Amino acid sequence: MAQPSRDQYLESKVFTASQPQLHVMLLDGALRFGKQAQEMWAKDADFLTVEPPLMRMFDIVEELVQGLTCGEGEISKQLAEQYAFVYHELANCRINKDLQTLDGCMDVLSFQRETWKLASEQMGTEQAAPAVASAKPAMPHMHSCDTAQISAGFSLEA
Repeated sequence: MAQPSRDQYLESKVFTASQPQLHVMLLDGALRFGKQAQEMWAKDADFLTVEPPLMRMFDIVEELVQGLTCGEGEISKQLAEQYAFVYHELANCRINKDLQTLDGCMDVLSFQRETWKLASEQMGTEQAAPAVASAKPAMPHMHSCDTAQISAGFSLEA
């Protein structure tokens, strides 16, 4: 019975999160699966064992790219290019079974996670002050997208 309450908690957390918090959650998921793949590779696991967490990471990065390609601002375009680079590198990692490429992807995603975490915290602080909240800038991702384009059924669970 623990599973339904955990699912309800995760669903509630996702539905109540701000855009920057959702972005951090996606990055957390990608990093978690990337770390699992790194740990498996460190134990000399067969690539077939490493493939599932690597694919989950790949799927999350794909979601990040898709979410940002709808943005029209310069920041959205730059972020989309960075995530597209990581996506391409992860594809190379899977094809060439290259741990060093995965390490580089993890570095980029870790940096992005810290940046988004700071942005999320700053926006939370700004939302607490009524005068600042009314002047809050829009987040670069997903502001001009048709939400029908977003994939359904995406999960951050391990």
